[in-house]
Amino acid sequence: MRRPRVRPGRRVRRGLGVVALLAMAACSTPAPAPPPDPAALRVMTWNVETHAHDPSDWAEVIAVQHPDVLALQEICAGEADELAAILQRDHGMAYRSVPGPIRPPTPDEARAPVNEALGPACGTGPDDVAFGLAVLSRLPVSDPRITAYPPDHRDEQRGFMSLRVTTGVGPTVAVYNTHLGLNGVGLDQVRRLADAATARPAVVLGDLNIGPTDPELAPLRAGFTEVDPGAEHPTTAEGKIDYVFLRGLTTVDPPDTPDTTASDHRPLVADLRPSG
Repeated sequence: MRRPRVRPGRRVRRGLGVVALLAMAACSTPAPAPPPDPAALRVMTWNVETHAHDPSDWAEVIAVQHPDVLALQEICAGEADELAAILQRDHGMAYRSVPGPIRPPTPDEARAPVNEALGPACGTGPDDVAFGLAVLSRLPVSDPRITAYPPDHRDEQRGFMSLRVTTGVGPTVAVYNTHLGLNGVGLDQVRRLADAATARPAVVLGDLNIGPTDPELAPLRAGFTEVDPGAEHPTTAEGKIDYVFLRGLTTVDPPDTPDTTASDHRPLVADLRPSG
């Protein structure tokens, strides 16, 4: 993550705004059509660049894609609830919000420039930033957990979320959402994630900050099938660093990375089904 660019006054509406959005849900419009295959599980991973964009910016993109499970990175904890409320109010789409803020900063981390900037972005001080990950799900969710990676005082707090979703067809699916760090820590974090992600069927989603030819991906590639293994769908201007990995699942169609101006990343979207 680059140093956040906080737009003046953009966090004033937090809290009461979410309550108002939920109260207006009765005025929602019909939801978009679901994926062509009603048995498919549509997943989407997206780094939403919260310091430069708001939930209202992201909602339009999400409504078009209509994911069943949405893994978000670079998002403040309160924004996940706000985003779910906007999707309900404006698009008639009911999502459960599962915020995944990584642990509060250590004293050394709180003094780092990234947390000094993230505090205003999330409406907090640098020592109590509630920032990191979130999952929105149209499906029932169980067993949500947050696991932190070892601290790195040069960086924002990093970790991964894990939870299970009940699809209605086949067993529950384990979902892992992560945003890996910079400064050479990616390999250790990938190994920790791969060691923890033992469930089947499972899907790993996230911004890995690793290019498709980098050897750091080896622990995940050893245990999972990669969506878009040829890196034909770049997710940033510099190339592909956002991924979907599968175990016990397969893709229905090629993935999609729709263009958007609501982040510096494109979403990565895939329709999945059990692989038998």
